[in-house]
Amino acid sequence: MLQGLSVSPGVAVGRAVLVRFDGTPQRRRSVSAPDTGEEERRLRRAARRAAESLRLQSQRTGGEMGPELAAILEAHALIAQDETFLAAVVERVRAQRVNSEWALGDVAEEFGRRLRAADSIAMRERAVDISDVAREISLQLSGGAEFRAQELPRGSILVADDLSPADASRLDPRRVRAIALERGGPTSHATIIARSFGIPAIVGVSQLCASVLPDRPIVVDADRGTVDVAPSKERLRKSLARARELKERNRRLRARTARAAVTRDGVRVTVRANLELPEEVPALERYHAEGVGLFRSEFLYLRVAPSSPSVSEQRHAYEQLLAASAGQPVIVRTYDLGGEKGIGPVRGENPALGRRGVRYCLAHPELFEAQLEALCLASTRGDLRILLPMVTSIAELRAARRALQATAARVGLEQPPALGVMVEVPSAALVAEQLARESDFFSIGTNDLAQYALAVDRANPEVSELYQPLHPAILRLIQMVCEAGRDHGRPVAVCGEMAADPTGISVLLALGITELSVTPVAIGAVKEHVRTVDTTKASALLEKALLAADAAEVERLFRVRP
Repeated sequence: MLQGLSVSPGVAVGRAVLVRFDGTPQRRRSVSAPDTGEEERRLRRAARRAAESLRLQSQRTGGEMGPELAAILEAHALIAQDETFLAAVVERVRAQRVNSEWALGDVAEEFGRRLRAADSIAMRERAVDISDVAREISLQLSGGAEFRAQELPRGSILVADDLSPADASRLDPRRVRAIALERGGPTSHATIIARSFGIPAIVGVSQLCASVLPDRPIVVDADRGTVDVAPSKERLRKSLARARELKERNRRLRARTARAAVTRDGVRVTVRANLELPEEVPALERYHAEGVGLFRSEFLYLRVAPSSPSVSEQRHAYEQLLAASAGQPVIVRTYDLGGEKGIGPVRGENPALGRRGVRYCLAHPELFEAQLEALCLASTRGDLRILLPMVTSIAELRAARRALQATAARVGLEQPPALGVMVEVPSAALVAEQLARESDFFSIGTNDLAQYALAVDRANPEVSELYQPLHPAILRLIQMVCEAGRDHGRPVAVCGEMAADPTGISVLLALGITELSVTPVAIGAVKEHVRTVDTTKASALLEKALLAADAAEVERLFRVRP
């Protein structure tokens, strides 16, 4: 049983199709001086064909999977014909008198090594782009066949080290039941496409390719983040039954997800979507989200760092969200950079307690003001609201408010967009009364709130069992925010994982929360659970929950649905 990071939920059983992407061939062949000219011509023909193939894939992808992935493929097409890159390969051919395949691999590795040594996370990720493009050119040089998902057997589980943007764009959801990768992350191209198609996916699975036997049945449990590479007959039987149950459940939920979420005693609950990238915009309509409750804008930045997206690029992304939301609110969290998401070297022994979130933005006014300008300009197209991450004090809120007002005046807005506080630090909950007087709304990030309040890194297996969002201390902090919001007429939403947990939903409704924001694929299940809750009965359990000894006791109290 191998462990990885679940990036698209679900369970799948199927035969493993192991796709090995070994990069450029590493067979070195000496060539004579006169033949180096022919090698250069071979290289340039291959680069031209690779660029044409990438552009054709970009055009197809733009219609089926969204403009962002299409733009990445177009960028890869440009890299394939970049004269600096090709000239370096040609120079290697001439200097070492070697074949183009070897020189291409050598130069790609050298460029990648330089990028991987950069301080910037984003620059290190560019090494992957070079590798991906080199592989596409190499395929053309060798006459090898590109990865064609349409040729995979139906019911396949795709197992690979990683998928390039071109490979990811070729996936066929009618044939691929699940994806399991050794590398990748929550914002990789394969992840985005898996989510958009509703395919279970797990990434970051160490030793996966070496452990999987091709064409043998495996189980991908993306709800638990596990890959069973040698399941027993009993495990296969249970997993197949669970996959069928989930498929039927999801079918029923899809039929009902367009309906509003209303509790048994008539309380209307708004369910919005958490998004990270513009590619996920189609999910708003597919899962009937009532707007965007959280757009993590820093991923726009991390894609192009160490430079930053222009005002017009940001504005376009925000206007895409507003157009897809069809009049519903779009809440954009300003850059949550710094700490482990920094663009330079990580500073301090504990970057999570360093300069990040709103602290980082206020310390980089040019960066912050450019984002505020894009947000202000986009706000003329719909109900756009701005959310500040990692606020710890009223001083930070006031400083951000001044920057927003100045930016709004500069671009000619009479009224700036609504400005809210993301409550994910205990100090923000403790001074919620002050913050409520000067903010327009609250959004509670229960993931970080629980981690900071309980001093638990939920990604650390040694203490992960202590990460308990239902801990009575966390419920008390949430209650303080709810009371402050109610006293000052400020809406309070929850956008953490607690909003997608059945027991968590019941507790949040008992606390008076009526706005939830979750990953799009969870919207149907959240609405379904809301319809089973009686908030009057749930509220009657709240006092006992606040006085409970631990999270387990809270679970027991709400186990029978109120």
